[in-house]
Formats: sequence, structure tokens, C-alpha cells
Amino acid sequence: MEWEADALARLEKVPFFIRARVKKQIEDYVREKGGRIVTDADVTAARRALAGDGIPGIKTAPGQEGEPPGAAGDASPASGNLTAQDLARIEELLEKGPVVEGLKSRYHEVKVCGGAAGCPRSLVDVTGLARNLARILEDSGLDRHLATQTEGPLLFHHKFRVAVAGCPNSCSQPQIVDFGVTGRVLPGRGEGHCRSCNLCVAKCQEDAVRLEPEGPVFDYTRCIGCGDCLRVCPEGAIKAETRCFQVMIGGKLGRHPRLAETILTEADEKQVMAALKASVDFFMAQGRKGERFGQLLERTGSEAITAGLRQKTGA
Repeated sequence: MEWEADALARLEKVPFFIRARVKKQIEDYVREKGGRIVTDADVTAARRALAGDGIPGIKTAPGQEGEPPGAAGDASPASGNLTAQDLARIEELLEKGPVVEGLKSRYHEVKVCGGAAGCPRSLVDVTGLARNLARILEDSGLDRHLATQTEGPLLFHHKFRVAVAGCPNSCSQPQIVDFGVTGRVLPGRGEGHCRSCNLCVAKCQEDAVRLEPEGPVFDYTRCIGCGDCLRVCPEGAIKAETRCFQVMIGGKLGRHPRLAETILTEADEKQVMAALKASVDFFMAQGRKGERFGQLLERTGSEAITAGLRQKTGA
């Protein structure tokens, strides 16, 4: 089906991981109304239908035709799939963006994902953690330090940047900032009886789930903690065993880009806060004038930070 330019531009604002699903919903809606081209007005009408009672005859989660309620194609809370309201909410967040006050200054910034505004994909509370991290930056003396290190106009890369994501989709891009945090949920065996429907195995993109006669078994060396397997389990045979954070440091863009390196994989909130404080202290003590945090880590390595964290927190 053809799309007008304005309608297509709005579709491109939808997160990539659900874009194909939203596109199909809108096209099915237009087709049901007898249309052949998707217009901007069609997108608006489809969104209103999604935010209300849903579009009749259109599934709102992956599945197969003819499945009964509660099966893979049902978008009920029991199935864990995204509902029509969830999809509309995600699109709304992409258009408006999350708003959390007090997370930046002239010399630092804490960026949050849509979890701060209720994104249904979020696995942890990112708002409270983001505010705590901002307080650490404010109290650390980092702004005064950077003010003495910066000559000329304040450019984008002069700021110390923190990004917090509520799930491994990482919409706030924690991999390319000075200090990045990603929420994770590690699955475990739930109390429900596994009926070997294979939905969890099919859903896992990491090949981290396999089915045994007694139920699902998880390979934690592959699992990224996205929570997809427990969302799709219709029997409660999978539960959220551990909610935790992955911590990354030293990412940057620019002429010599660098992906952040992971220093903690199953941290709690206190360990995340301790990691930020240790990172900022190390940056102010060891960094050379004009040197970015990622450049410092390339020069010195991160062992001084990780060793101190292991001693203080046992992480």
C-alpha cells in the first residue's frame, strides 16, 4: 500500500522495534475503510482508534489467525504482549519525549528514555535513578572542574553526559555517553505450569531460552535481560527473577568514536550511584586538560575504577 510523504514521516517516528507492526495496523485500518493510500489524516484516525477501543479485526500483537483469547496473538495483560494502548503510548512518547526537570546544567546532563514518562517497555524506574545520578553530579564539583578545563565556547562534547535506559532497547543511547545505565530483568522459573507452547523460545532473539521437560531453562551468558520471554509466557511459568542494571563507561562520538565498556552487569541502584561517583572522581583526578572521559580510559584503562568498586560494594 502506498503512503503519502507526511504520513510516512510520522511512521518513521515510531520505534523501529514495533514500526512494522504499527504500519500493518494502519494499513489494515485504511484497507478496511476502502482506502488505497495512507494519508496523514488516516494516521491520526488510526491512532485515535488504537487509543480507544482498538481497531476491530486488527491484532495488536504478533500471533496467528484463529487463536483464542490468551493465546500468542492476544494483547491481554496475561499474555504480556503490547496492547493497542501500549503502541499508541510509545508513539506519543516518541513525538513528545519524556520530560524530567532538573537533570542538566551548563556542564553536565542526565538523559532518560521514555520509561520516565511511562513507556510500557521499561523494566525499571528510571526517573528516581536519574534524579539521584543528577544529584551526584551536582554535588561532585564536576561543573567547577569542567569550567576550569574548557577554553573558548562550550561545545557539545565538553559536557559530561549520562544516559539512563529502562530496558535493553536503549533509546537514550547509553552506549555512546560518558556514563550509561541500562535496566535489565533476568528471568527465572515461575510458579505456573509450562505447557511447552514454545513462545518464549520463539520470542528470544538471543537464543537464551530452551525448553526441558520440567520447563524453560535460561542461558545467562546469552540473556540480555530484555524481559521478552516473561512477557509472552501465558502460563506464568517465567518470572522476573532479578531486576538490575548494566553500567557502561567511556562512550563518545566525534572524530574518534568509542563505544562504552561495561563495568557492571547486575548492579543495584546503590552500586550504580557508587560507580558514577567513582567515575567522576577518577575523571577529575586523572584527566588532562581538555581530555574527554573516554580518552582518559583509553590512556589509563578502567581497572582503577572497577577495582575500587569491587572493594567498596562487592560488585
